[in-house]
Amino acid sequence: MTQEQLQRLLIDWIKANKRTSNHVEISADTELLGSGILDSFGFLDLIVHVESKTGLQIDLADADPGEFAVVRGLCNLALKSQAVQPCPQA
Repeated sequence: MTQEQLQRLLIDWIKANKRTSNHVEISADTELLGSGILDSFGFLDLIVHVESKTGLQIDLADADPGEFAVVRGLCNLALKSQAVQPCPQA
């Protein structure tokens, strides 16, 4: 999955599941929690959605909150997990 595809997945989910003003533009630089678009429960719902749709595991345990506070950062964190997953055994 590419960065752009993952960002589109996140943005589409936010637009479909969270009440945002029609005037709010959600982009790769949109802050998720600080802007009020997502609360902590919405953030967890978004992570579950991404993991279920992509198979990626998002590990927030060692991540800096600034790293996943915006759409792009959360995507980077998810894609980082893709890079470290072991190759399947033949």
